[in-house]
Amino acid sequence: MSPSDRQELIKVLQAHAQTVAICEACATTTRDLATEVARGSTPRLADLRTTIAEAERTLVDLAGIREEVERLMAALRIA
Repeated sequence: MSPSDRQELIKVLQAHAQTVAICEACATTTRDLATEVARGSTPRLADLRTTIAEAERTLVDLAGIREEVERLMAALRIA
């Protein structure tokens, strides 16, 4: 494997690791909010706003990861 190929593979693995971390954070937040609602409680407005802001940040991160994966996939088709 050439150094360039190795760097590209590392980028893909890092993107996958970041995606897993984002998914874990989303699942944790969803579980916590659902647990609170199931107990008959309503999340505080500030907590909901924080969740919304984090979800927006997560969507931006995921879009960047998707773009990088698509770029690498296109490069592999050319090679």
